Amino acid sequence: MSQQSSLSDHPGDQPPHGDGRESSASAPDPAQGSLLTTPLLAITRLVLRFPIFTLALAIGLSVAGAIYAFMYLGYKTNRLDLLNPKSDHNRLWIEYVKEFGDEDDAVIVVEGAGRDQVVPVLEELSTALGREKRLFHAVLHEVDLSKIRAKGLHYLSAEQLQGINQYLDEAVPIINGDWSRLQVGKLVGGSAQMLQAAISGAHAVDPNFAFEHLDRAVNSLAAQFGAQPHYLSPLPSMPDELSILSELGTEFFLAKEGRIGFVLLRIAVAKDELARGSEAVRSLRELIGNAELRHPGVKIGLTGLPIMENDEMESSQSSMLRGSILSLFGVVIVVIAGFGGVRHALLANLVLLIGTGWAFGYATFAVGHLNILSITFTATLIGVGIDYGTYYVSRYLQYRREGKNCEESLLTTSRIAGPAILTGAMTTVVAFFATGTTSFTGIAELGIIAGGGILLCAIAQLFVLPALVRVVDESRIGDRLPKPVPVHAGIRVLMKAPRLIMMLAVITTVTAGWGANRLWYDYNLLNMQPEGQESVELEKKLLSECDQSAWYALSYSDSREELLKRKAKFLTLPSVDRTQEIASMLTSDDEVKQPIIATIARRLASLPERPPLIAVDTLDDLGAIFAQAQELAQHSKDGANTARHLELLRDAMRRLPASDCYAKLSQFQQQMAGDLLSRLHILRSVANPEPPQLSDLSASLVSRFVGQNGKFLLKIYGRGDIWNMDVLTKFVHDIRSVDPQATGNPLQTYECSLEMIRSYKWATFLSVIVIFGVLYIDFRNFKHCAMAAIPQFMGIAVTFGLLGYMNTPLNAANLIAIPIILGIGVDYSVYIVHEFLEQKGRYRMSPGTAVAVMVDSLTTLIGYGSLLIASHRGLHSLGQVLTIAVTFCTLMSVIALPAFLTWITRKRPLVPWVGDAVISYDHNDLIEMEADSGNLTDTRRAA
Repeated sequence: MSQQSSLSDHPGDQPPHGDGRESSASAPDPAQGSLLTTPLLAITRLVLRFPIFTLALAIGLSVAGAIYAFMYLGYKTNRLDLLNPKSDHNRLWIEYVKEFGDEDDAVIVVEGAGRDQVVPVLEELSTALGREKRLFHAVLHEVDLSKIRAKGLHYLSAEQLQGINQYLDEAVPIINGDWSRLQVGKLVGGSAQMLQAAISGAHAVDPNFAFEHLDRAVNSLAAQFGAQPHYLSPLPSMPDELSILSELGTEFFLAKEGRIGFVLLRIAVAKDELARGSEAVRSLRELIGNAELRHPGVKIGLTGLPIMENDEMESSQSSMLRGSILSLFGVVIVVIAGFGGVRHALLANLVLLIGTGWAFGYATFAVGHLNILSITFTATLIGVGIDYGTYYVSRYLQYRREGKNCEESLLTTSRIAGPAILTGAMTTVVAFFATGTTSFTGIAELGIIAGGGILLCAIAQLFVLPALVRVVDESRIGDRLPKPVPVHAGIRVLMKAPRLIMMLAVITTVTAGWGANRLWYDYNLLNMQPEGQESVELEKKLLSECDQSAWYALSYSDSREELLKRKAKFLTLPSVDRTQEIASMLTSDDEVKQPIIATIARRLASLPERPPLIAVDTLDDLGAIFAQAQELAQHSKDGANTARHLELLRDAMRRLPASDCYAKLSQFQQQMAGDLLSRLHILRSVANPEPPQLSDLSASLVSRFVGQNGKFLLKIYGRGDIWNMDVLTKFVHDIRSVDPQATGNPLQTYECSLEMIRSYKWATFLSVIVIFGVLYIDFRNFKHCAMAAIPQFMGIAVTFGLLGYMNTPLNAANLIAIPIILGIGVDYSVYIVHEFLEQKGRYRMSPGTAVAVMVDSLTTLIGYGSLLIASHRGLHSLGQVLTIAVTFCTLMSVIALPAFLTWITRKRPLVPWVGDAVISYDHNDLIEMEADSGNLTDTRRAA
């Protein structure tokens, strides 16, 4: 047995010096200063009295918790599950979901040389997807408007329809057999007669209408006889709406002049899938891969919000699994190396597993599910939950090396180190529970689950670990004690210059912390996704090349008319690029228009296929008619050009041979007749009297724009990169200026980003307040509370400063590190301040505390540092922030704080033995302590 051990085996002995210093009999027990000591010691006595029962109960509860979690713990991976259902913006979203569902479109993007190459691939993919009805539905690559086209007249106003009827008043006699009305002489002569009547003051004739008829006829004939003759119809033009509708048919979803095509679809989501739609996405990618092999000149990709969310969850899940395995092995190795042996490291990790079983059972009972944020609590349990066991075991082994037996060492550890462990655990727990009070559901659930899980792991280490250690160490294998790494020796060297260490810590904090003014927040969620992820890269490409995004705002209404009014207002906004809806495909005033359309359809029921040959007037008769018309035009207001064209026409006809004139006139008349007949055929093709119905459109299209209660939906797409917060803010404000009840992913993300930041700020503020409360309950002294807290604020300042210098932004994933750092970082300071209060004389960190803090910090670094291997950039950034923060919080705790304590106790009276409440010192410590007090010779003699 070592010399220092023999000395500490006799707590009743007098110390080997008596220069006015307290004896062990009169010195107070520092542990009695904590309110936690008595209950901790009582429970420890109980579990040590019944260790087997304690272990059986603990293991039984852990297994029961694991089974309970396996059977009932669910997964909610929808972003909607992260939001507070009582918030106004989320209430609007929930109402939308009730009406239209929460499915977003997955988008297959086909890129080729042109339309002829892209369209066949779109059709092939749609056909293949249609056969997989279990996994895919609402497949849409085209819009078939053939049924809508047949009802095109319904899109004209009643006045326009009456105009068409008047047009038919002149056309119907022609198609009924009187084709002579299209003779050139009657065309120009009739217009001249109308103009003559108008000039004479006939009230029934509009002079402008008459002159327009004459001018159109003359210009058409002039074109026919011009230097480059081409047909120019003299017939009145059809309404623009009718012209557009007459061209409708099948419209494919194309962009960039047909070089990019799209297939929209909805994917099936199984209830037990952690990553939503994983089976469907895997099958979809396999189908796309096969299609690319059949079409080597075409590139096919996959994007859309469901795909990006699935990729994000798959990446996060894979990263968390790899990180958890890596951190578990890393923690075991670090603990073994720190303790200098395997036995106690395995015992601490075994108890951690027991506590983890409790934690999963608690999570199932308290919340019932994990979300895409709370799933990270496993890494927290591994990295943080082991800390309390390592500190407990480290102090236990220290007392064993002093010569105490197993039970006595365990009781001493619970009495001396127990309050520090529980206080350190509670600071972390309350930091997480503080996030549980926020309005952001995803963060709140993480706080509740992680806070309770850490508390249970700490309880396991405080009460189950002593029972397990007693069972093992009182057996034959418990005689040999491991030798820990002498971490305290290196710290002791640094403590020879405490003022220099403090100065360096302050300079580091100020210099590094200055970089915090460069720190910024990245709202762009795309920047959190893995580098090179296809769905994200395609989204960025569509934004940059086609100005198309998977994001859009949503506005809906019971009334078709109200929705179309909003559409018109939205399109005037500078931040809006385009809209989508099908409400405009339905019509109004059908009761008024239907009888008129039925009349038009009836009048056009028997159109001939081709016009007959129309006789041509003699050239002399035409010359007389043209001369009369020219004279009328010359005497008409604004008729000079028409008269000039008639003069040129007559001159051109005189210069041509008669046969050529008759040929051109006949050709003109036949073209005019064919033009008229074609127009009438088009008119008949869009003259179905039945009004347009939703059933005229494909079910896949209707399901996207009409709710289950008949509400109409309008999708509003933003202009520019809507993932950028500045663009998004403008877009959201503009949308709400038209419709305050609008919702959609952009608005949800905007509100969630703001709510998340507010939640983190509140959680941070509450964490600080509650942590100080916990510290005061333990220390009952503001000065000691400050000693434990200030190093953490220094570490956080350095962390934020370094992030600023590194241009590493805060984001939605890593912002949660702030309350976590506050809770975890203070643990090490609590241990050291407790040890400081246990000692007399100049402060020196004991071997047990030094090893424990070193192992604790490394296990925490491994737990969160494992996130650095994550391909998901959000998780990677969380690991980066936590790794930096834990590193500098640890350095401030184990170097700067001990330097401060060493300096302020440089003249404190030395009493190294105060019963079994004090920590032991090795031989070199005793020599240095006595050298400080001038009693080196006496101490060596006593030793």
